[in-house]
Amino acid sequence: MDYPLPDSEMPVQRKEASPWMILLCLVAFMLVGLILGSMLVNALMFAQGLDGLAFLGNMKEDASLQQRNLARWANLFPHLFAFTGGAVAVALLFFRGKWLEKLRLQQWPSWLFIGGGILFVLAIFPVAQTSYWLNQQLPLPMWMKDMEKSANELVKILLHMDGPAELLLNLLTVGVVAALGEELVFRGIVQQQMNKFVNNPILSIWITAIIFSAIHMQFVGFLPRMILGAGLGYLFYWSRSLWLPILVHFLFNSLQVIAYYFLGEKADQFSPDQAIDSPNWLGGTLGLAILVVVGFYLSRLHKQQNS
Repeated sequence: MDYPLPDSEMPVQRKEASPWMILLCLVAFMLVGLILGSMLVNALMFAQGLDGLAFLGNMKEDASLQQRNLARWANLFPHLFAFTGGAVAVALLFFRGKWLEKLRLQQWPSWLFIGGGILFVLAIFPVAQTSYWLNQQLPLPMWMKDMEKSANELVKILLHMDGPAELLLNLLTVGVVAALGEELVFRGIVQQQMNKFVNNPILSIWITAIIFSAIHMQFVGFLPRMILGAGLGYLFYWSRSLWLPILVHFLFNSLQVIAYYFLGEKADQFSPDQAIDSPNWLGGTLGLAILVVVGFYLSRLHKQQNS
């Protein structure tokens, strides 16, 4: 006959930390990672005889290959330390041995979800470009427009590529590191913790998408980034795997890098975050229709898998 264990011998149930504590620690770890990454970049710059991170603000269109590559590393290390490092540190601290499970990294999405994600990438470009035009029509302060202009000028310099080595470094920086780090932070941690606050997965998707767009500090492109963030949030919610938004985010960023490599400045017409005189309403409407159809199918698939 089995007898219940005395209270002193019962296994201790570890109380889960509050969402506030997890999010506050995430911010703290990201700040520490940003400082460490910036210190590493400063050391790298000084070793090359440059004036640290101030070098980035003085880059011109005729920047040399060495300068362009240094600027790419200057973007890669702070992002890697702040986003990927910060998210993994928080996950290990609070989730311990279950951190892969808690971040939804323990399983790969089915091929049906991957196929839907690829269609999502193709459809989101014209939708994002149309929303960028709408964003341009808003009466934003001049400092916001100047900030966006400066950021776009730096991006154009970094997207100037003269060979395969620069292409691969850009794919690593803009594709792999950005997609992995941002999805770990926003979908892996923020969206899930936000859902514990509001107890509404759809509302948590959109709140996270707003934060995702705002943290880029490029307000002329706020709407397209918010739409992209919401789409990635839905893909995460439907598939229950963080690998799907990571893959889609990687494809979204990498396709733009590859387009610039082969087309140069002609790729601006396909970019979702470049100023345009008039929107492609037909393309935007068709893209939105595809997104709705794909979303409806994936939501049905999500319900079937969880019924």
